[in-house]
Amino acid sequence: MSNTIQKTAVAAAITLTSATSFAGELGSLTSEVKINDYEKGLTKTEVTIGKGSYKLSDDYSFLFDVDKDFIKNEGEARKEGWDTQFGLAQGAGSVGSFDATMYYLFRYDASWKASDESDSSDTKQYIIAPYFSKDVTLGGKDFSFGIELWAQLGNANDDSLKNKSGVETNFYLSGALSEHWNLELAWYNFDYYDTEEEEYDYQIGTENYLTYSLPLPAGFMFNIENYVEAYHTPDSDTTLAYAHIQPELEFKKAVNEHFSWHAGVSYEAFNWEFKDAQGNEKDKDIFDNNEFQAYLGFTIK
Repeated sequence: MSNTIQKTAVAAAITLTSATSFAGELGSLTSEVKINDYEKGLTKTEVTIGKGSYKLSDDYSFLFDVDKDFIKNEGEARKEGWDTQFGLAQGAGSVGSFDATMYYLFRYDASWKASDESDSSDTKQYIIAPYFSKDVTLGGKDFSFGIELWAQLGNANDDSLKNKSGVETNFYLSGALSEHWNLELAWYNFDYYDTEEEEYDYQIGTENYLTYSLPLPAGFMFNIENYVEAYHTPDSDTTLAYAHIQPELEFKKAVNEHFSWHAGVSYEAFNWEFKDAQGNEKDKDIFDNNEFQAYLGFTIK
């Protein structure tokens, strides 16, 4: 394992352990094991060591998300990696009718071949993201509306920080349509540096969830996730789209007011991937690679 990866792992452990030494309080802590198994021989196991927040003061919270990944793709060597994010959330008061929060984030991802720790790579991102939110009423329904401004620098394998630099302006809308149906909409505007063309490329995108939830006896719940995601890059005239319908059986058990267990299994009954590229050389319109997912974890509040 490289020195950088070792240092990141140690830093993650120290950060999670030392959080309790602050004169604050734990917002939430979730630990979980999730397995995603795909039809084409790809299996990913993600161990969430800790994800959550710790309140430092009335205006500041420490955010953390530390995952260890194990990836096996048929015909390839097994890989391992870290997927981490740390940051601060700062309450910034009101801006007009919006509540404002400033996010200062650091992301570190790394992977390497499990057998001999070769073929290693890592990515770093340094992010500042103001977020503005307010409650709105549409069609007699209550929704949460958000605007996110995002700016970052970043690199892979210690190359130029410009290589993963860019800005975003994103819009979010979420809320319950009825007792059982919930809607989440996102509209993205990306402008990131393209290392091959040595210029910034604009991309527009959307990511949407329509979820059905039905409570069952004994802490079980039946969910159906309807998901669609699409992106268009004008410079290359490329359109990408993904969609799935994924039923899930979920279980939650509260041991007390501070501790709860959760588990679930799901399967993509419908999966679609589409690509329309300039020149049509790499076009896609396929229905396959359905995914099975299982997870088990606990949450402390």
